[in-house]
Amino acid sequence: MMEFEEFARQFRQRTTQRMMEFEKALAEAQGRVEKSVRPPSPPAQRQTPPRPASARGRVQGLLRKE
Repeated sequence: MMEFEEFARQFRQRTTQRMMEFEKALAEAQGRVEKSVRPPSPPAQRQTPPRPASARGRVQGLLRKE
């Protein structure tokens, strides 16, 4: 019976090792899938600062015409 006990021990050891390798491969594959599915972020839009109000703006031009 010692032979069977040794076989069972080695079998559990191999099974545990294969399961750990499988879980690692699964986690890596899941990470790759999540990266490929994630929508690309929109490019950063350049925001131009507001133009300072000038004394010669549109209102000044309209008032001067009258």
